[in-house]
Amino acid sequence: MKQKLFLLCCALFPLIHCIANDGVNWDWQRTVIAAIDSFPLRGGYYTGSRPNEVFSKTTWRGLHEAFCMSGNDKYPQFNPHQAQPSFCSSAIYALLVKALLMWNKSGVISTEAWRNMKPYLGIKDELNPDGIGQDDGVGFWGRANANGPGLAVLVHELDAGYSFTAFRGAKNDSVKETLDERYLTDDEWRGHPIWCKAVRGDLMKIFWNRNESRGHDGGAIIGDDGIKGHLQEAGHSVIFLGMTSDGRVAYWSSNGPGDIPEYMGYSVATCDPTAIQRVVFTRITHPERFDNARLIGPTDVNQYLYNLNGHSHSSTAELMRAIGAK
Repeated sequence: MKQKLFLLCCALFPLIHCIANDGVNWDWQRTVIAAIDSFPLRGGYYTGSRPNEVFSKTTWRGLHEAFCMSGNDKYPQFNPHQAQPSFCSSAIYALLVKALLMWNKSGVISTEAWRNMKPYLGIKDELNPDGIGQDDGVGFWGRANANGPGLAVLVHELDAGYSFTAFRGAKNDSVKETLDERYLTDDEWRGHPIWCKAVRGDLMKIFWNRNESRGHDGGAIIGDDGIKGHLQEAGHSVIFLGMTSDGRVAYWSSNGPGDIPEYMGYSVATCDPTAIQRVVFTRITHPERFDNARLIGPTDVNQYLYNLNGHSHSSTAELMRAIGAK
């Protein structure tokens, strides 16, 4: 039975219709929202590398089973019900593939591009006979799954859209990038124009604010430098659904882990903007340019994203360059 997540979201959280001044491909935005309806509700949230007593398979195995493509196929079949359990970046990758398949009625995305969009997960099959895996920043899946602005970098590389970003600022001097950097007040951040610039169906990368909940500036950090004791990124990859009538951010993703992770997973959630310290929105305006994925082979490395997985942090300026934002 279809879950009608978007309709449920509208019923529970009446959304404010802000006017975006930038170009929007409304057909694509609607396709993204429609694709959500093909996903099961919840299904479990799991980031572990092995099955356990709760989950009989890993998220990686689920993605592998969901993306079905043989050597003779022109394009894959994608079954969201196989992509369980999940975590946030697997959910948004899966939704992106599903939306592209729904949108690509004219067949403008080539077979080679679809093959490169396949998640190479260390599991041998006809398209991956050597069983290679893709670390952060490697191939299409490795970019989508990366720390930092992974999907924003991918869309920029494909020339398929654009991104825009906002940062509340660091609160503590130890992580400020400039001497004049200021941590915006709650009212200033809630009133930031970015919340009305975003539109339903945009990709959204959240960097969680930990100042009030955990007493540190982790939301200012981009990436993971692999050094024990350092603050590291705490992020969440989601689809933006709009602002609720009481000023909360509504989004869809695999949400978790929660106290009972088997009851978490694909779902709609909301948060106050003050729970977010940095945000990157990515808007796909030219889905046909995902055909450029034919140029991103399974072992092709984006060094910026690769470095964010245990090698280095990123500055805001480096992030802006990597996503092509002004």
